[in-house]
Amino acid sequence: MKQYLWTLDGGRLQCQSAHNDSETNWLFLPGGPGLGSEVLTGLTSLLKDKIPGVIWHFDLPNDGSNYLKDKPISNWRSSIIQATTAFEKVIWVAHSTPGMYIQTMPELEGVLHGLVLIGSAPDSSWQKTFAEYCKHHVDSIILSAEKEYAENPSNESLRQLLIAAAKYCFTNKKSLLKGKELFKKIPVNHAANEWSSKHFNSENYKATWIPQKTPTLITTGSNDNITSLALFKNNKMYQRDNILIEEIAAAGHYPWFENPKEVIIAFEKFCEVFGL
Repeated sequence: MKQYLWTLDGGRLQCQSAHNDSETNWLFLPGGPGLGSEVLTGLTSLLKDKIPGVIWHFDLPNDGSNYLKDKPISNWRSSIIQATTAFEKVIWVAHSTPGMYIQTMPELEGVLHGLVLIGSAPDSSWQKTFAEYCKHHVDSIILSAEKEYAENPSNESLRQLLIAAAKYCFTNKKSLLKGKELFKKIPVNHAANEWSSKHFNSENYKATWIPQKTPTLITTGSNDNITSLALFKNNKMYQRDNILIEEIAAAGHYPWFENPKEVIIAFEKFCEVFGL
C-alpha cells in the first residue's frame, strides 16, 4: 500500500529511496501539468544510488492522481513553499512547465539547498520555435487527437493526445515506444492541464527568479525540440558561478530515456561542483 505525506495546501509526497545518511531531500516535480509524478519513476530509479539523500515524488494539489475535494491546484505556490520548509536541505528537481513555475518564485532564494531544471525555459520564446518545429512534423493522428481534446477535454482525450504527440518528446524508435507505453499507464489530469493554460499565461511567461547564490543545474537533451537548452546557454543572465548548464547528448525532452549515463554524470557533477 502506498504511503503519502501531504502539505497543508494539498501537495503530495511519496518517498522513493534513501541513500546514506545525508540530510539532503530531493523533491521531484513532474512535467505537464496534468502528468502524475509516476512519469519520473525512470529518472528517480536511475538516480537512487547515485545522489546523496532522500528522493521524493511530489504531486501538486489536484494534479496527476492527487485528487482532493478542497485543495485546488491554484494552491501550487504555497504547497511548494510548505514542502520546501518541511525538510532539511531541499533540492527541487522540476521537469518542463513546473520548472517555469519554480522560476517565478524568488522567495526560494536563500531557502533552497539547490535547484535542478530539466527541459524548462526562462521565458515564452520556446513556444515560437516549438510551433515552427510542429509545422514540419505534425501528422493526421496528432491533428485528430488535438481536435478531440479541444472539443471533448477529459483525462482520456488528454492521454490520447500525449500518446499521439509523443514523437515530439523522444528522439529514437526505442525511446518513443517506451514513452508511449509510459503515457498509457500513468495518471493524467486534464483539469490541471486546463487550469495551467488558463491561469499561467505561458505567452507572457518570463522568469522572475534567476538563482543568485542557489546551486543550480539546468539540463535537457541536445535534441529537445520543445525547450532547447540554447534558451539558457545564450542568455548572459544565466552565466553565473552558481549555475551549471549541462547538455545531454543525443537525447530529447525526457533525456533519461535516451542517455541515462550522461544524466547520471550531470547530477553527480552538480553534487561535486557545489559540495552537495
